[in-house]
Amino acid sequence: MIFRFTIATAILAAATQTAAFAPANKHAVLSSTTSISMGPPIDPATPAIETYGEGSRKYRRTVYTHNEWVKHRSSDRFVNNLTTLIYSGIYKNIGKEVFATTFVAVFVWAWNLVSGGYEDFSGVMHDPLIASKWATEIGLPLTIFTTLSPSLGLL
Repeated sequence: MIFRFTIATAILAAATQTAAFAPANKHAVLSSTTSISMGPPIDPATPAIETYGEGSRKYRRTVYTHNEWVKHRSSDRFVNNLTTLIYSGIYKNIGKEVFATTFVAVFVWAWNLVSGGYEDFSGVMHDPLIASKWATEIGLPLTIFTTLSPSLGLL
């Protein structure tokens, strides 16, 4: 089996005129003529905008000293983490997504409150403010979430 693979590889190398199987030449200069490049497309007319996440990467520490460990294990770390939450780099990176998700959730809650009524804390059900055919409650079927929850729980 190995003999067949070796012969097939040698025939393929000879047929394609490639130097992939030849010994490396230290003085050879390799150049690429393809127009494919890595990364996002670059338009010279637009200025390069560096995002917070990528821009702050160069200022991150790679060394974790004893002073940082003491601060990390402090009993006040929960209060400190909550007070600096909105200044977090992670929140700055995903702030737009969090805002959009929160906006959609509040809109669905408010729409269902107005078009479907609500139940107050004492258990009394109040009628909807808009009682019309076109104003129905918004919701998603729970079947997909019930089906996917075991596999999503493993993430």
